[in-house]
Amino acid sequence: MHFKHTLFVKVSDEGSPVLSTIITVIVRVSRINELNPIGTASAFAFSVFENSPVDTLVGKVTDAVWPFNNMKYTIVRGNLGTPPKFYIKPDTGVIKLLDSLDREIESQYKIAVKVTDLDNDAIPDPLRQRSDTAQVTINVLTKL
Repeated sequence: MHFKHTLFVKVSDEGSPVLSTIITVIVRVSRINELNPIGTASAFAFSVFENSPVDTLVGKVTDAVWPFNNMKYTIVRGNLGTPPKFYIKPDTGVIKLLDSLDREIESQYKIAVKVTDLDNDAIPDPLRQRSDTAQVTINVLTKL
C-alpha cells in the first residue's frame, strides 16, 4: 500500500508589486517491510471433531501485523502420514482436513506453518523477503 500526499505552497515576496507563485509538492510514501509476518501471534490453536469429513475447515493462520500483505503459507513440520492429515491453502492460510481423524489414536497434532511475505517492499527483493514460522496446535474432539 502506497500513500500520496499533495501540498500546495504559496510563496510571495515583499516587493512592489508583490509577486507570488503557487507550487505543488507531491510526497509519495512507499512502505518498507520492517517486520516478520504473523507478528506476535506466532501460536495458533484450533479444534476439530474426529470423523469430520475431508475438506472440513480447521482454522486460519493470519498475519497479526499487516493482514493485507501477499503471503505464502506452507506446512513445514508435523504433518505426518500418508496421506497427510491437513493441508493449507498457500494463498490464504486456511487449514483444512485432508484425511479422517480418530481421537483414540491421536488427540492432538502440532504442525509448523512457514509464512512468507511476498510483498516485502515497494520494489520486491527475494533476498529480503521476510518469513516466520507459526506453531499450530490442532485438538481432536470427540464427536457426540
